Amino acid sequence: MHAFVRTIAFAASMTPGLAMAAAPVCITKKEATALIAYALPQAINGTAKRCAPSLPADAFLRRQGPQLAARYSGQKDRYWAQARPAFMKTLGAEGNGSADMVRNLPDETVRQLADVFVEGFVSQRIAVKSCTKLDLAIDLLSPLPPENTAGLIALSLEVASAADPKLGKVALCRS
Repeated sequence: MHAFVRTIAFAASMTPGLAMAAAPVCITKKEATALIAYALPQAINGTAKRCAPSLPADAFLRRQGPQLAARYSGQKDRYWAQARPAFMKTLGAEGNGSADMVRNLPDETVRQLADVFVEGFVSQRIAVKSCTKLDLAIDLLSPLPPENTAGLIALSLEVASAADPKLGKVALCRS
């Protein structure tokens, strides 16, 4: 579960240039939950792409991953309005005008950029040795609706932030 939470946290940051930011970006638990809920389908697809070759044929991601991603995708529209400001906040931390450039793009283009980035980022960042644990975590979370899965991941980030206040360059704001 911890690897899955970290993977989602990285996906939630949604920008490769964010790693160059000087200080962690602070997003609220509510923003993180919206961003995670929005990004879950792409995170699941990215995980499945990375892990499928190393998982047995009966693994959850190989059997049910695409259906879970599709089920979660059906509800993405309702999360975008809250996820976009969090996305822009993390993008703005780069400090080189990227947020201004993206902010001026049509909304659908911004969504497509976010979607492509999350899936690609997740598929490149997952350690193959974590795939069986990620498969189990996603299987255990699969009965939940996206808002519950995202809420649980955000809660896990909040609990983890007590020991390590940031995950990469994204931190949950202190209450």
